[in-house]
Amino acid sequence: MCTESGRKCQGYETPMDGRTREARDMRMVNGHNIVPVPRHQQLAPGAGLISLTDGSQVGLSPMERHYLNSFRSHTSVQCAGLAFDPFWQILVHQASETHPAVRHSVIAISALHRQFLDPTSHRTDLFTINQCNKAIGHLRAGIRSNAHLDSSQTERILIACVVLITFGLLQGDVEAVRCHLQSGTRLLYEWRKTSGKRSSLASVLLHTFVQLHIHWANVTAFRGYMRGEYPYLGELLSDNLADISDFADDDEQARTTLLLSIRAWMVMINNFTQSKGKNTIVHRMEDFLLGAPSTETNDFRSQLEHCVVAGKASSPIEQRALLMVKINRETLWILNTAAANFAGDEMGWDTLLPHFKVIVDTAEELLSSFGQLPDFSFSAKEGFIGSLMLCGIKCRDWTIRQRLMSLFQKYNRREGVSSSAQSIALLKRIYQLENSGTSPEQVVPDCDRITMVIVEEHANHSHRVPKVRFRYQDRNREWQSESLEL
Repeated sequence: MCTESGRKCQGYETPMDGRTREARDMRMVNGHNIVPVPRHQQLAPGAGLISLTDGSQVGLSPMERHYLNSFRSHTSVQCAGLAFDPFWQILVHQASETHPAVRHSVIAISALHRQFLDPTSHRTDLFTINQCNKAIGHLRAGIRSNAHLDSSQTERILIACVVLITFGLLQGDVEAVRCHLQSGTRLLYEWRKTSGKRSSLASVLLHTFVQLHIHWANVTAFRGYMRGEYPYLGELLSDNLADISDFADDDEQARTTLLLSIRAWMVMINNFTQSKGKNTIVHRMEDFLLGAPSTETNDFRSQLEHCVVAGKASSPIEQRALLMVKINRETLWILNTAAANFAGDEMGWDTLLPHFKVIVDTAEELLSSFGQLPDFSFSAKEGFIGSLMLCGIKCRDWTIRQRLMSLFQKYNRREGVSSSAQSIALLKRIYQLENSGTSPEQVVPDCDRITMVIVEEHANHSHRVPKVRFRYQDRNREWQSESLEL
């Protein structure tokens, strides 16, 4: 301690002798005279470096680390949908720590989530595509380096495949979705036939792939499924039902909700498949659409009613899940009744107004009554947009149509390929075509009604001006094609 100033002595530095070789060498570097930095002003050796405690972030750029953290804290919960999902909330995080293909694909999905929240921002377009390309590159390299994949390697490939399928759905790249879904389903089927069923991840991966197929079947109107593009799906659906039925869980309500959802859509997708645990053949798609209400559908409705009664005192999460299943029940009932009683008669849809009203009422309750729960506006799964679109197209009641438009405008949502923006653009155009020349209180004449609307599958390469292309049958029953900006 300095006795005169009362401060701690910093010590003294001996000035460098300018006559020495060291001083001359320093002055000659790059032809400049260099002024030595005092010792107390020199930077520490680690200054400017970022301390990483997560090994999975080593080698990533700051932007990649940002979106990886954003996925783990926000996007993964959104992708899970309205209920807890072990794939999106546990499994994908574990895989992203060790598997680069999964890591870069979730970074890409996180960047898509940012674009969804801020549509005016396009600065991440190229970044998103680059991340997807990196993921595919790592996936191919991993497959090439292992001629014979063991069970753990197959698990990682299937996880990466699910995330890439989801990325394709959210981006609207239908060719990528079809390619990854076909190859992934085949790999899953072969893996389960050999060693996959002994894996602790078998049930989670199986259920996740089934959920992807449910969404893809709905948005493509079952076109690929009726052509036999997924020959392994029937057996996988039956296995999924068996897994859920045998699942040891104290929460019977949650298990039954999963069981009902898969059983309902199994009727729509499955084709000549033996349902495990039952001695009945699941109805073919043609029989379901053209015949009387099927035993499977009636069984589904009765189980749901029992589930609703038993779940009146359940948690808000379970109540919200049951509302989603209720929408599915009404949708199935509408489709089945229409096909069995007035196929081709557009005026017959007017008799189903009470069921359309139930769907809209339930959707409003689902969106407005659970503010204490996390929202699921960026889901990777099938939700209720498809059911609301069915109401908007086939229900000609003016009040129902206005309520639907209000829902889509108030709640910006994304469910895989489907979105609120796409629904608004499509319904506005349909209403213009059908309601031209009629007032809201008038019934839309049969000759003015559009009998069928098909959203065409196409790769939307214009990300700055997203579009939707669709075909419809006009009043002369001739097919027309249009493209709308979102």
